[in-house]
Amino acid sequence: MKRAAVLMLAGFVLGAGAGCAGNGAAIGADVVAGDPGDAVDGSESGDPGDLPGADVPDVGGVPDAVLDADAGAEADACVPDCAGRECGDDGCGGSCGFCDLLGPECTSEGHCGIEKCDWYLDRPTTWGPAAVVTEMALVSDGEAVKPNCFDYTGDGLGDNGAKGFAGQFNGPMADALAAGEFALLIELVGVKDVANAASFQLNGLVGTSTATPPTISGDFLLQGASFITDICQPMIDFAGARIAAGTLSAGPDEFQLAIPIQEGLVIDLTLIQTKLRGTIPAGGSADGFTVENGVLSGVITKSQLSTAADKMKEFCQAAPAEPRPEWCTYLDISPMAYTFFDLHDNGDGTFSAKSKDLPGDAMSICMSFKAQPARIVGYEPFPR
Repeated sequence: MKRAAVLMLAGFVLGAGAGCAGNGAAIGADVVAGDPGDAVDGSESGDPGDLPGADVPDVGGVPDAVLDADAGAEADACVPDCAGRECGDDGCGGSCGFCDLLGPECTSEGHCGIEKCDWYLDRPTTWGPAAVVTEMALVSDGEAVKPNCFDYTGDGLGDNGAKGFAGQFNGPMADALAAGEFALLIELVGVKDVANAASFQLNGLVGTSTATPPTISGDFLLQGASFITDICQPMIDFAGARIAAGTLSAGPDEFQLAIPIQEGLVIDLTLIQTKLRGTIPAGGSADGFTVENGVLSGVITKSQLSTAADKMKEFCQAAPAEPRPEWCTYLDISPMAYTFFDLHDNGDGTFSAKSKDLPGDAMSICMSFKAQPARIVGYEPFPR
Protein backbone atom coordinates (compact mmCIF):
# COMPACT_ATOMS: atom_id res chain seq x y z
CA MET A 1 0.00 0.00 0.00
CA LYS A 2 1.33 3.42 -0.89
CA ARG A 3 1.83 6.08 1.73
CA ALA A 4 0.49 9.32 0.30
CA ALA A 5 -0.50 12.81 1.38
CA VAL A 6 -3.03 14.11 -1.13
CA LEU A 7 -3.10 17.76 -0.18
CA MET A 8 -5.60 18.67 -2.87
CA LEU A 9 -8.27 16.57 -1.11
CA ALA A 10 -7.67 17.67 2.46
CA GLY A 11 -10.33 20.36 2.74
CA PHE A 12 -12.93 18.27 0.96
CA VAL A 13 -12.33 15.06 2.91
CA LEU A 14 -12.62 16.90 6.20
CA GLY A 15 -15.87 18.42 5.03
CA ALA A 16 -17.26 15.06 3.99
CA GLY A 17 -16.11 13.22 7.07
CA ALA A 18 -16.62 15.67 9.85
CA GLY A 19 -18.92 18.41 8.64
CA CYS A 20 -16.11 21.00 8.65
CA ALA A 21 -13.92 22.35 5.91
CA GLY A 22 -10.15 22.39 6.23
CA ASN A 23 -10.22 26.12 6.96
CA GLY A 24 -12.80 25.69 9.71
CA ALA A 25 -15.81 26.75 7.64
CA ALA A 26 -19.09 25.02 8.50
CA ILE A 27 -20.73 23.18 5.64
CA GLY A 28 -23.92 21.72 7.03
CA ALA A 29 -26.25 24.67 6.43
CA ASP A 30 -25.23 25.21 2.81
CA VAL A 31 -25.65 21.55 1.92
CA VAL A 32 -29.13 21.47 3.39
CA ALA A 33 -29.96 24.65 1.52
CA GLY A 34 -29.51 22.64 -1.68
CA ASP A 35 -31.69 19.59 -2.14
CA PRO A 36 -30.39 16.68 -0.08
CA GLY A 37 -33.09 14.53 -1.55
CA ASP A 38 -30.91 13.94 -4.59
CA ALA A 39 -28.17 12.49 -2.43
CA VAL A 40 -30.66 10.31 -0.58
CA ASP A 41 -32.66 8.80 -3.41
CA GLY A 42 -30.18 9.06 -6.28
CA SER A 43 -32.48 11.13 -8.51
CA GLU A 44 -31.16 14.12 -10.44
CA SER A 45 -34.01 16.47 -9.60
CA GLY A 46 -33.02 19.17 -7.18
CA ASP A 47 -29.31 18.33 -7.62
CA PRO A 48 -27.58 19.29 -4.33
CA GLY A 49 -24.45 20.00 -6.31
CA ASP A 50 -26.09 22.97 -8.03
CA LEU A 51 -25.39 25.26 -5.10
CA PRO A 52 -25.05 29.02 -5.40
CA GLY A 53 -21.48 30.09 -5.87
CA ALA A 54 -20.20 26.71 -7.09
CA ASP A 55 -17.49 27.45 -9.65
CA VAL A 56 -16.97 24.31 -11.73
CA PRO A 57 -15.12 24.14 -15.05
CA ASP A 58 -17.36 23.14 -17.92
CA VAL A 59 -16.48 19.51 -18.41
CA GLY A 60 -19.79 18.70 -20.05
CA GLY A 61 -18.51 19.89 -23.43
CA VAL A 62 -15.96 17.13 -23.94
CA PRO A 63 -15.79 16.42 -27.70
CA ASP A 64 -17.53 13.23 -28.77
CA ALA A 65 -14.31 12.09 -30.43
CA VAL A 66 -12.51 12.19 -27.10
CA LEU A 67 -15.27 10.26 -25.34
CA ASP A 68 -15.41 7.71 -28.18
CA ALA A 69 -11.65 7.25 -28.08
CA ASP A 70 -11.77 6.75 -24.33
CA ALA A 71 -14.61 4.27 -24.60
CA GLY A 72 -12.67 2.34 -27.22
CA ALA A 73 -9.55 2.31 -25.08
CA GLU A 74 -11.48 0.92 -22.11
CA ALA A 75 -13.04 -1.73 -24.33
CA ASP A 76 -9.61 -3.08 -25.37
CA ALA A 77 -8.32 -5.88 -23.19
CA CYS A 78 -5.68 -4.71 -20.74
CA VAL A 79 -2.46 -6.75 -20.68
CA PRO A 80 -1.01 -7.08 -17.15
CA ASP A 81 2.66 -6.12 -16.84
CA CYS A 82 4.51 -7.78 -13.95
CA ALA A 83 7.95 -8.02 -15.56
CA GLY A 84 10.53 -7.58 -12.84
CA ARG A 85 7.87 -7.01 -10.16
CA GLU A 86 6.96 -9.28 -7.24
CA CYS A 87 4.15 -7.16 -5.82
CA GLY A 88 2.02 -4.10 -6.47
CA ASP A 89 -0.15 -2.96 -9.37
CA ASP A 90 -0.03 -4.89 -12.65
CA GLY A 91 -1.24 -1.92 -14.72
CA CYS A 92 -4.72 -3.37 -15.19
CA GLY A 93 -6.18 -3.00 -11.71
CA GLY A 94 -4.86 -6.34 -10.51
CA SER A 95 -1.83 -7.29 -8.45
CA CYS A 96 1.60 -8.74 -9.23
CA GLY A 97 1.66 -10.32 -5.75
CA PHE A 98 1.61 -9.48 -2.06
CA CYS A 99 4.36 -9.06 0.51
CA ASP A 100 4.61 -11.27 3.61
CA LEU A 101 5.13 -10.15 7.17
CA LEU A 102 8.88 -9.84 6.64
CA GLY A 103 8.36 -7.19 3.99
CA PRO A 104 4.90 -5.66 4.39
CA GLU A 105 5.59 -2.68 2.15
CA CYS A 106 5.70 -2.84 -1.65
CA THR A 107 7.99 -0.25 -3.24
CA SER A 108 7.00 1.64 -6.40
CA GLU A 109 9.42 -0.64 -8.30
CA GLY A 110 7.37 -3.67 -7.24
CA HIS A 111 9.66 -5.19 -4.62
CA CYS A 112 8.81 -6.22 -1.06
CA GLY A 113 10.38 -4.29 1.78
CA ILE A 114 11.60 -0.71 1.93
CA GLU A 115 15.05 0.02 0.61
CA LYS A 116 16.43 2.89 2.64
CA CYS A 117 18.26 5.73 0.94
CA ASP A 118 20.25 8.84 1.73
CA TRP A 119 17.81 11.55 0.68
CA TYR A 120 20.45 14.16 -0.08
CA LEU A 121 22.59 11.77 -2.12
CA ASP A 122 20.02 9.53 -3.77
CA ARG A 123 16.99 11.76 -4.40
CA PRO A 124 15.90 12.36 -8.00
CA THR A 125 17.81 15.14 -9.74
CA THR A 126 16.19 14.97 -13.16
CA TRP A 127 12.50 15.04 -14.03
CA GLY A 128 10.25 14.11 -16.89
CA PRO A 129 7.79 16.41 -18.66
CA ALA A 130 5.54 18.22 -16.15
CA ALA A 131 2.31 20.18 -15.94
CA VAL A 132 0.91 22.40 -13.18
CA VAL A 133 -2.78 22.22 -12.26
CA THR A 134 -4.50 25.55 -12.94
CA GLU A 135 -8.11 24.50 -12.27
CA MET A 136 -9.54 21.79 -10.04
CA ALA A 137 -13.13 21.37 -8.87
CA LEU A 138 -15.65 18.80 -7.76
CA VAL A 139 -17.99 18.14 -10.67
CA SER A 140 -21.39 19.28 -9.37
CA ASP A 141 -23.68 19.20 -12.41
CA GLY A 142 -25.36 15.80 -12.54
CA GLU A 143 -25.57 15.92 -16.32
CA ALA A 144 -21.79 16.51 -16.51
CA VAL A 145 -21.09 13.70 -14.03
CA LYS A 146 -22.74 11.01 -16.15
CA PRO A 147 -20.57 11.24 -19.30
CA ASN A 148 -17.34 12.49 -17.74
CA CYS A 149 -16.75 10.89 -14.34
CA PHE A 150 -15.64 7.29 -13.90
CA ASP A 151 -18.28 4.58 -13.59
CA TYR A 152 -17.99 2.57 -10.36
CA THR A 153 -21.34 0.74 -10.47
CA GLY A 154 -21.19 -0.76 -13.97
CA ASP A 155 -24.27 1.03 -15.29
CA GLY A 156 -22.32 2.96 -17.93
CA LEU A 157 -22.76 6.32 -16.17
CA GLY A 158 -20.22 8.27 -14.16
CA ASP A 159 -20.51 8.58 -10.38
CA ASN A 160 -19.85 11.42 -7.94
CA GLY A 161 -21.51 11.13 -4.55
CA ALA A 162 -19.42 14.07 -3.36
CA LYS A 163 -20.94 16.58 -5.77
CA GLY A 164 -23.01 18.19 -3.01
CA PHE A 165 -19.80 19.51 -1.43
CA ALA A 166 -18.81 21.52 -4.50
CA GLY A 167 -20.02 24.78 -2.97
CA GLN A 168 -17.64 24.37 -0.05
CA PHE A 169 -14.63 22.95 -1.92
CA ASN A 170 -14.44 24.67 -5.29
CA GLY A 171 -14.18 28.30 -4.25
CA PRO A 172 -11.35 27.88 -1.72
CA MET A 173 -9.47 25.57 -4.09
CA ALA A 174 -9.73 28.06 -6.96
CA ASP A 175 -8.53 30.88 -4.70
CA ALA A 176 -5.56 28.86 -3.42
CA LEU A 177 -4.44 27.89 -6.92
CA ALA A 178 -4.83 31.42 -8.28
CA ALA A 179 -2.85 32.91 -5.38
CA GLY A 180 0.02 30.50 -5.93
CA GLU A 181 -0.21 29.25 -2.32
CA PHE A 182 0.88 25.85 -3.57
CA ALA A 183 1.35 24.17 -6.94
CA LEU A 184 0.00 20.72 -7.81
CA LEU A 185 2.35 19.17 -10.36
CA ILE A 186 2.01 16.13 -12.63
CA GLU A 187 5.25 14.49 -13.74
CA LEU A 188 5.54 11.83 -16.47
CA VAL A 189 8.64 9.88 -15.46
CA GLY A 190 10.95 8.99 -18.34
CA VAL A 191 8.45 9.95 -21.04
CA LYS A 192 9.95 11.25 -24.30
CA ASP A 193 6.80 11.46 -26.44
CA VAL A 194 3.85 13.02 -24.57
CA ALA A 195 1.45 11.91 -27.33
CA ASN A 196 2.16 8.19 -26.98
CA ALA A 197 3.80 6.24 -24.14
CA ALA A 198 3.11 2.58 -23.41
CA SER A 199 3.74 2.34 -19.64
CA PHE A 200 5.36 4.73 -17.20
CA GLN A 201 5.10 6.12 -13.68
CA LEU A 202 2.98 9.25 -13.18
CA ASN A 203 3.91 11.25 -10.08
CA GLY A 204 1.79 13.75 -8.20
CA LEU A 205 4.00 16.39 -6.58
CA VAL A 206 3.63 19.58 -4.58
CA GLY A 207 5.82 22.52 -5.52
CA THR A 208 6.44 26.25 -5.26
CA SER A 209 6.80 28.76 -8.06
CA THR A 210 10.27 30.29 -8.49
CA ALA A 211 8.68 33.59 -9.58
CA THR A 212 8.16 36.61 -7.32
CA PRO A 213 5.25 36.94 -6.72
CA PRO A 214 4.38 33.25 -7.31
CA THR A 215 2.69 32.33 -10.57
CA ILE A 216 0.92 29.22 -11.83
CA SER A 217 3.31 28.81 -14.76
CA GLY A 218 7.02 28.54 -15.46
CA ASP A 219 9.57 26.89 -13.18
CA PHE A 220 8.88 25.16 -9.86
CA LEU A 221 10.81 23.84 -6.86
CA LEU A 222 9.55 20.65 -5.20
CA GLN A 223 8.55 20.59 -1.55
CA GLY A 224 9.86 17.88 0.75
CA ALA A 225 6.23 16.93 1.47
CA SER A 226 6.12 15.42 -2.02
CA PHE A 227 8.36 12.51 -1.02
CA ILE A 228 8.89 9.71 1.44
CA THR A 229 12.44 10.82 2.08
CA ASP A 230 13.52 7.55 3.78
CA ILE A 231 13.16 5.71 0.47
CA CYS A 232 13.51 8.63 -2.00
CA GLN A 233 10.11 7.91 -3.55
CA PRO A 234 7.22 10.26 -4.34
CA MET A 235 4.28 10.06 -1.98
CA ILE A 236 1.77 10.00 -4.85
CA ASP A 237 2.37 7.87 -7.92
CA PHE A 238 0.52 5.78 -10.47
CA ALA A 239 2.37 2.77 -11.88
CA GLY A 240 1.50 1.68 -15.40
CA ALA A 241 0.15 5.04 -16.61
CA ARG A 242 -0.19 5.33 -20.36
CA ILE A 243 -0.79 7.78 -23.21
CA ALA A 244 -2.48 6.68 -26.45
CA ALA A 245 -2.97 9.22 -29.25
CA GLY A 246 -2.89 12.08 -26.75
CA THR A 247 -5.25 10.47 -24.21
CA LEU A 248 -3.64 10.14 -20.77
CA SER A 249 -4.96 7.47 -18.38
CA ALA A 250 -3.77 6.09 -15.06
CA GLY A 251 -5.06 3.74 -12.40
CA PRO A 252 -6.91 2.18 -10.75
CA ASP A 253 -4.63 2.65 -7.78
CA GLU A 254 -4.85 3.03 -4.01
CA PHE A 255 -3.60 5.85 -1.79
CA GLN A 256 -3.28 6.26 1.93
CA LEU A 257 -4.01 9.89 2.71
CA ALA A 258 -2.19 11.44 5.65
CA ILE A 259 -3.96 14.75 6.31
CA PRO A 260 -2.40 17.03 8.94
CA ILE A 261 -5.25 18.83 10.73
CA GLN A 262 -2.97 20.63 13.15
CA GLU A 263 0.01 19.87 15.35
CA GLY A 264 -0.54 16.57 17.09
CA LEU A 265 -3.39 15.42 14.85
CA VAL A 266 -2.94 13.62 11.53
CA ILE A 267 -5.89 11.81 9.97
CA ASP A 268 -5.19 8.67 7.91
CA LEU A 269 -7.64 7.74 5.16
CA THR A 270 -7.44 5.37 2.22
CA LEU A 271 -8.69 6.43 -1.19
CA ILE A 272 -9.32 3.35 -3.32
CA GLN A 273 -9.94 2.70 -7.02
CA THR A 274 -8.31 6.04 -7.88
CA LYS A 275 -8.29 6.82 -11.61
CA LEU A 276 -7.10 9.69 -13.76
CA ARG A 277 -7.84 10.66 -17.35
CA GLY A 278 -7.15 13.66 -19.57
CA THR A 279 -6.33 14.89 -23.06
CA ILE A 280 -2.81 16.09 -23.93
CA PRO A 281 -3.03 18.40 -26.97
CA ALA A 282 -0.25 18.48 -29.56
CA GLY A 283 2.74 20.66 -28.75
CA GLY A 284 3.91 19.19 -25.46
CA SER A 285 7.60 18.48 -24.93
CA ALA A 286 10.24 17.89 -22.28
CA ASP A 287 9.60 21.49 -21.18
CA GLY A 288 6.00 20.68 -20.26
CA PHE A 289 2.59 19.69 -21.54
CA THR A 290 -1.04 20.77 -21.29
CA VAL A 291 -3.92 18.69 -19.92
CA GLU A 292 -7.50 19.39 -20.96
CA ASN A 293 -10.73 17.63 -19.93
CA GLY A 294 -8.92 16.13 -16.93
CA VAL A 295 -10.84 13.89 -14.53
CA LEU A 296 -9.60 12.46 -11.20
CA SER A 297 -11.86 10.02 -9.35
CA GLY A 298 -11.70 7.73 -6.34
CA VAL A 299 -13.78 6.06 -3.62
CA ILE A 300 -13.66 6.52 0.15
CA THR A 301 -15.51 4.24 2.55
CA LYS A 302 -17.89 5.11 5.35
CA SER A 303 -15.81 3.16 7.87
CA GLN A 304 -12.72 5.19 6.95
CA LEU A 305 -14.50 8.50 7.48
CA SER A 306 -16.17 7.29 10.69
CA THR A 307 -12.80 6.35 12.14
CA ALA A 308 -11.37 9.73 11.13
CA ALA A 309 -14.31 11.60 12.66
CA ASP A 310 -14.00 9.64 15.92
CA LYS A 311 -10.29 10.48 16.11
CA MET A 312 -11.06 14.16 15.61
CA LYS A 313 -13.76 14.08 18.29
CA GLU A 314 -11.37 12.43 20.76
CA PHE A 315 -8.81 15.14 20.04
CA CYS A 316 -11.39 17.86 20.66
CA GLN A 317 -12.60 16.26 23.90
CA ALA A 318 -9.03 16.12 25.20
CA ALA A 319 -8.19 19.68 24.13
CA PRO A 320 -8.20 22.39 26.81
CA ALA A 321 -11.22 24.69 26.79
CA GLU A 322 -9.01 27.63 25.90
CA PRO A 323 -7.77 27.80 23.26
CA ARG A 324 -9.96 25.10 21.72
CA PRO A 325 -9.56 24.60 17.95
CA GLU A 326 -12.30 26.45 16.09
CA TRP A 327 -13.09 23.47 13.88
CA CYS A 328 -14.13 21.47 16.98
CA THR A 329 -17.24 23.66 17.24
CA TYR A 330 -18.38 22.65 13.78
CA LEU A 331 -17.59 19.02 14.52
CA ASP A 332 -19.90 19.21 17.52
CA ILE A 333 -22.88 20.58 15.58
CA SER A 334 -22.49 18.97 12.15
CA PRO A 335 -23.50 15.32 11.73
CA MET A 336 -21.63 12.85 9.55
CA ALA A 337 -22.67 13.42 5.95
CA TYR A 338 -23.75 9.84 5.34
CA THR A 339 -26.49 10.86 2.88
CA PHE A 340 -23.78 11.41 0.27
CA PHE A 341 -22.58 7.80 0.33
CA ASP A 342 -23.81 6.72 -3.10
CA LEU A 343 -22.10 3.32 -3.37
CA HIS A 344 -22.37 -0.07 -1.70
CA ASP A 345 -19.05 -1.88 -1.29
CA ASN A 346 -19.55 -5.46 -2.49
CA GLY A 347 -16.41 -6.60 -0.68
CA ASP A 348 -14.73 -7.97 -3.81
CA GLY A 349 -13.33 -4.76 -5.28
CA THR A 350 -16.59 -3.84 -7.00
CA PHE A 351 -19.42 -1.47 -6.07
CA SER A 352 -23.17 -1.30 -6.58
CA ALA A 353 -25.43 1.71 -6.52
CA LYS A 354 -26.93 2.04 -3.06
CA SER A 355 -30.51 0.91 -2.66
CA LYS A 356 -32.93 -0.19 0.03
CA ASP A 357 -31.29 -3.61 0.12
CA LEU A 358 -27.73 -2.35 -0.47
CA PRO A 359 -27.04 0.50 1.98
CA GLY A 360 -24.58 3.19 1.02
CA ASP A 361 -21.23 2.61 2.72
CA ALA A 362 -18.84 4.29 0.28
CA MET A 363 -18.71 7.61 -1.55
CA SER A 364 -17.42 8.27 -5.05
CA ILE A 365 -15.41 11.45 -5.58
CA CYS A 366 -14.96 13.04 -9.02
CA MET A 367 -12.99 16.19 -9.79
CA SER A 368 -12.31 17.94 -13.07
CA PHE A 369 -8.97 19.62 -13.68
CA LYS A 370 -6.87 21.46 -16.22
CA ALA A 371 -3.09 21.87 -16.32
CA GLN A 372 -0.55 23.84 -18.30
CA PRO A 373 3.15 23.32 -19.07
CA ALA A 374 5.62 23.55 -16.20
CA ARG A 375 9.25 22.71 -15.50
CA ILE A 376 10.61 21.15 -12.31
CA VAL A 377 14.05 22.66 -11.67
CA GLY A 378 15.00 21.57 -8.14
CA TYR A 379 13.99 21.42 -4.49
CA GLU A 380 12.97 23.92 -1.89
CA PRO A 381 15.50 24.07 0.96
CA PHE A 382 14.29 22.22 4.04
CA PRO A 383 15.99 21.14 7.26
CA ARG A 384 18.23 18.11 7.38
